[in-house]
Parts: sequence; C-alpha cells; structure tokens
Amino acid sequence: MGKFVVGIGNILLRDEGIGCHVVHALEEIPLPDVRIMDGGTCPDILPLLNDVDKLVIVDAVKGGGTPGQIYRFHLEDITLERKPFLSLHDVGLLDSLMLMQIWHPDKIGIGEAVIIGVEPREINCGLELSPELQERIPQIIDAILSELNTSPKLSLEERNKVIV
Repeated sequence: MGKFVVGIGNILLRDEGIGCHVVHALEEIPLPDVRIMDGGTCPDILPLLNDVDKLVIVDAVKGGGTPGQIYRFHLEDITLERKPFLSLHDVGLLDSLMLMQIWHPDKIGIGEAVIIGVEPREINCGLELSPELQERIPQIIDAILSELNTSPKLSLEERNKVIV
C-alpha cells in the first residue's frame, strides 16, 4: 500500500496540461513512499493502481471559477457525462476509474481518491501554461502535499526550483 500522484492532461493544449506540469515540478521534491506519474491523456495506468492507500489526481477542471482556482473533490462527487465514445482516446482516466469501480470493485485497490482540479484559462494550441496557472503551481503542490500528509523541509533553492 502506498500513495500515488497522477497528473493528467494534454500538454499540447496549454492549461489542459496543468496536471502533467505539476507532477513534473513535484518530482523535484524528495517524497519517499510516493509514486508520481505523468498520466498524460492515457487511461492505461489502471493496472498500476493496485494497493494504493491514497490516490491524488491533478487535472484541469472547468468549474466556472477564476483561472488558477484550485478545487478539491472525490471521485464520487462527479458523474460520467452521457456522451458517445468514438474511440478509446475518448475515455479518460476518471471515466476509466469510475467504470472499473462499478464493474470490478474487487480488482481496483484504491483507498481514497482525491482530485485536485485547477480552473484553466486557455485551452488552445501551445506548450506553455497561462501566467495565472504558472503562478499557482506552488499552491497546487501545497494542496497535494496536504493531501499526502507530507510536509518536506525544503531549502529556499529547492522551493524556487519547484516554482518552474
């Protein structure tokens, strides 16, 4: 059993890739017993989620707030949209997790799953985050560390490295 942080999103669509950018910044912090993964747009990480005490998913979430606003919710708090899946690329990680919990609750060993969502500003072609989201990376990381009940002692140099 352990802790697992997964960043999801598409880094080719600016703020849509916030989860990926955040987990790469998080990799700079020494966090023993925490697995960190850039899940990108691929839902194929489900086999890695066995025996996880705490799963933290970081993703862009359109909640109607201001760009960079941080949301926290559980998997149970969201509902699957009724939309036709045209291909496997249309099935995201959250869709897959919810379906696995419904169809095979005995095969997915996750204690608590928490989603840290970040309100995007720009979802269009480009690799860089909007300034609003770039500035929020330290607060997003603090929210993740809080979820993990981890508070690493970072030097000022290490802290600045995380800011990206």
